[in-house]
Amino acid sequence: MKILIMDGHTLFQKDIDRSPLQAFGEVSFLDRFSRNHISEYDPETSVLITNKALVGVPELDYFRQLKLVIVTATGFNCVDVIACSERGIPVCNVPAYGTYSVAQHALAMLLEYSNQVGLHNNSVQQGAWAACPDFSYTLTPISEWYGKTLGIIGMGNIGSCFAGMAESLGMQVIYSHTRDLMLSGRKFVDLDTLAASADVVSLHCPLTPQTDKIIGTDFLSKMKPGAVLVNTSRGGLIDNQALQQTMQDGSIAAALLDVLDQEPPPADHPLIGLPNVFITPHIAWISFEARQRIFGVVLDMLAGYISGSLKNKVN
Repeated sequence: MKILIMDGHTLFQKDIDRSPLQAFGEVSFLDRFSRNHISEYDPETSVLITNKALVGVPELDYFRQLKLVIVTATGFNCVDVIACSERGIPVCNVPAYGTYSVAQHALAMLLEYSNQVGLHNNSVQQGAWAACPDFSYTLTPISEWYGKTLGIIGMGNIGSCFAGMAESLGMQVIYSHTRDLMLSGRKFVDLDTLAASADVVSLHCPLTPQTDKIIGTDFLSKMKPGAVLVNTSRGGLIDNQALQQTMQDGSIAAALLDVLDQEPPPADHPLIGLPNVFITPHIAWISFEARQRIFGVVLDMLAGYISGSLKNKVN
């Protein structure tokens, strides 16, 4: 078996040993795949392993011996699944690998916003506390989340995990989902009610035609003036222009984003540089432990393919 890792830089970095892949065949490793240089790669490749690199008709036409596509993520929209199915090529993904990591990052963003740990640490390191006449000082208001309402859009694994973390802080949880899950202590509401009631709105739903730009002018206009929007899911869930206008108007307190609609974003992206918009570079998924889980599942899928019991097929 000839295996091509198309964009292994973010998954493996320097802390994941990829040598176990060699037990399955000849392995070629790329930090980043370029469709423009496809002729440089072995056309006899039988397995493509991608994270975000595109696998479409050009790749399928070039890799004529392709037998399997593995996506090292839950979302698999980087692969033309229909074209793969037409050619009898199974596509597999890695679900539920980063539940705790993503929920933890959402919590970290929320606590950083309310407590400004980094800002105050930098101040102390620069000597401000040593020069302060008082035993304590703040550079920004500090607030607590106890008694506040968290509204979750998408009560799947990650949404439920984050809800539990928020409940440990004393927050009340309401949620919007495709249906009422009858969850004890968590109230199912429609989107309008969630927008109007929540002090924090956190997005944990997939990007589909139904959820594309679900956070637009109408939703944002219903949010509380002091509310915070958190997105660790998909950038396309938010209408950029609507959120830009909302933040410029000061209609809500903050937007905490780990994802944008285009990644990497253009330098002039409408949400970069706005006051009270905090952005991290799509790192909620990237903990060492989560990446270890991904690699473990990839090895299991390769073993399953060889034995005829392929796991996590999406087509």
